[in-house]
Amino acid sequence: MKIKNKNKEYEENKKFQNNSIKKFFNDEKGNFSIIITSLILIGFLILSIIILNSAISQENENNEIVSSNSYQYVLDDYIRNLPLIQHEALEELSEELIENKRPCLDSKRDLKEIIDGKLNEKNQEYYDNYHIQINSSLIAIENTSNPFSYKFKTHIFSVKGDYSFERIVSSDVDCIGLKDPVPILYLKDYHGLSYNESSYNYGNSLSEFLRANGVENHSFYIDANSPLIIRKCPYDPYKHHGDDNGKLMKNCRDNGYYHESRDGACYLCRLEGKSGCEHYGFETFINPQKTIETGRVSACGSDHVIFSDDIYPGVEVIYNDEDGLKEILYLDPHGHKVKYGMSGF
Repeated sequence: MKIKNKNKEYEENKKFQNNSIKKFFNDEKGNFSIIITSLILIGFLILSIIILNSAISQENENNEIVSSNSYQYVLDDYIRNLPLIQHEALEELSEELIENKRPCLDSKRDLKEIIDGKLNEKNQEYYDNYHIQINSSLIAIENTSNPFSYKFKTHIFSVKGDYSFERIVSSDVDCIGLKDPVPILYLKDYHGLSYNESSYNYGNSLSEFLRANGVENHSFYIDANSPLIIRKCPYDPYKHHGDDNGKLMKNCRDNGYYHESRDGACYLCRLEGKSGCEHYGFETFINPQKTIETGRVSACGSDHVIFSDDIYPGVEVIYNDEDGLKEILYLDPHGHKVKYGMSGF
């Protein structure tokens, strides 16, 4: 009986142990599932935070790029406007001195004053429209190898928020299409000069000016004319002016073209009332009235000769003849006649 009872007790203990172990494992399995689930949730939460932060960072970066591009676009637009402002100032200055018949004492200084004023107005406009602070000023005007063009240099400093910009910007500004002030500045005290939208008509003014300067045959320049507007001659090299029996020269004179010249004044010096200067400049011709006479001599017709302290003579060059009415220029034989291919005329 005792053995039987012991076996029974053993069996019950064993069963209890098995149930305990099974329960233990079931509990462990539940805890493990909870831990795994918790880790997954935590990992997902961390990953979500990382993705969210990355998205926010990317959005900020994209906004920064957009903002930077917008800032640069506005500055590029500002720089594109500089040559227009500078050409406008050049035109305003020339119009002012022609109206007042008074030359500049220092054309570069006067231009800087006008341009800086226009830049201040433009800077305020950009601040009002784009909230960009721009400070700018003209620092130099330089002559170039092209006498019809100048290099304007402008210092620009700009700030908007974290962005800033500083540069010296060069602009090429030409004088094509502007008015030539030389005749009116030289002849302002002589009666008879007038001008229309394309040319000067001298009346008696040039003849009287030449007479006052001791030029023989000064009367040959009564009612002469010359260009008002700067236009660059397309016939290059200039010796081709004599081609086709002078028809190219006639076309040149009909259009009032200007020509590169080491002796002629550049445009800024013309604004100062000079017909010649130390810079590489340009010249045009003063056209006498058509005539039926031949073999005449008077002052060389280049403007830098006539409006100078050394007026030397030129011989008559007939470049067009219609029914005995001749279109002429007075050119010096070894200078302008050779330069423009008119030696055979």
